[in-house]
Amino acid sequence: RMKNAPAPFEEREIIFNNGPLNLAGSLFLPPVPKKGVVQPVPAVVFVQGSGAEGRWASRFLATQLVARGIAAFIYDKRGVGKSQGDWHSASPGDLAQDAVAAIARVRQEPRIDGKRIGIHGHSQGGTLAPMIAVQSPDVAFIVASAAAAIPMDSVELFSVLNYALPRATTAQDSADARDYATELVAMAYRGRFSGTRFDSLVCEFQGRPWYFAPPPPEDSYWMFSRLFAQYKPLDWWAKVRVPVLLLYGTEDQRVPARASSARIWATLERAAPQVSLTVHMVQGADHTFRVPPGRGGWPRTAPDYLPTLLGWLQER
Repeated sequence: RMKNAPAPFEEREIIFNNGPLNLAGSLFLPPVPKKGVVQPVPAVVFVQGSGAEGRWASRFLATQLVARGIAAFIYDKRGVGKSQGDWHSASPGDLAQDAVAAIARVRQEPRIDGKRIGIHGHSQGGTLAPMIAVQSPDVAFIVASAAAAIPMDSVELFSVLNYALPRATTAQDSADARDYATELVAMAYRGRFSGTRFDSLVCEFQGRPWYFAPPPPEDSYWMFSRLFAQYKPLDWWAKVRVPVLLLYGTEDQRVPARASSARIWATLERAAPQVSLTVHMVQGADHTFRVPPGRGGWPRTAPDYLPTLLGWLQER
């Protein structure tokens, strides 16, 4: 773009509130047409993944949407960037209410069509998407990518094993790695940090090629695990009554794609068969919809990921 050329979209800083917390984000609006009547535009509110994720993480997708006439709102998770609070101690309900507040704030914008506001959540955001949609009266559709729909401790075990098992060199190594990971996750999600059996496993397996040290007692991992242990996504999916797009990478090592999509499908089929549900499995893609590097060696986004997402949104 030339230095003095007009921006292809309007970007505005917005502060909104969830109770005592001030949260900050950026609203992207399509340019106002030079002629004709200014029509209200649909909008998508992006919900973050796990960890310290700010608005930057969804900026690329937001620009893709606004270029096609869809407003987008990206915001800093509580305790990140310009947002107050602390994500380390936030429960699923806390994070969902942050998103509900963001949706309500976007609905106040004059150029936004209040009947066409949806959410896009990836990973943790996708997992919380049904809770957000049920708690907000303003959600008209859901895009949930890499959304977990099995018990939260099982999701964690799946992820940990995918990290450890490739480093195991023998069948016994694999069995020991599985034993260690199972005990670690059970302790994190259903018990306390200390445990004589786990301590003995640490002593026994140190030095193995697959071994990784557990997080220290003060690490936020333990609080996060306890807070999310009781979250049951299928209970919330059963209450969803708006169109849904589920996106998964078939090679996702963080979330079990096929098991999760099958459970959501079965839940909605039983509880609300009238709901429009689209499931798209991105072949060969990982948790972030990347595929193995091409000849140049650079990471690549799966070619059908963005067209599928944008096509589904534009249909609505």
